[in-house]
Amino acid sequence: MTGTEYTLEEISYSRKEDRRIMESVLKNWLVDPKTLNFFSPELKYPFNFKKYVNLYYSKGIKNITTIVLKHEEWIIGHVSLKVKKNRTELFHLLVDSKYRKRGLGLKLLQGIENYGIESGIQSIRATIQKKNVICNKLLKNSGYGYKDSKTSVMIKKIN
Repeated sequence: MTGTEYTLEEISYSRKEDRRIMESVLKNWLVDPKTLNFFSPELKYPFNFKKYVNLYYSKGIKNITTIVLKHEEWIIGHVSLKVKKNRTELFHLLVDSKYRKRGLGLKLLQGIENYGIESGIQSIRATIQKKNVICNKLLKNSGYGYKDSKTSVMIKKIN
């Protein structure tokens, strides 16, 4: 894997073309109820893109940054970051199942963390289901620590 094979690009759910592309991408990725549950526990199966956008991206869109990972112009990964008054929340981290186990989740995390550092963000918080072992391991190996041992909230100081 060379650095030129994969690129990070910022998108916005407020742009019609980005929404059109992401609807197609997410409908292909979220065909399994378990994957949908890990990606967005609040949504019911089958995946509904309009509900997804209304729930997460319609309010406060100016405070949300979304980065996608591309390989040969195809989107293969997604992560979003929401800046609230006193905290920054990481959410919707997902890599296409065909591209997993290649360190690409880490590449997405590094991309969103770099964005956070450039924006003056001090730390990033992620709320992950305890049963999502893969994402918990990725975050832990990336320097995120549990807020306390009973929760699935993980935080990383980046600045």
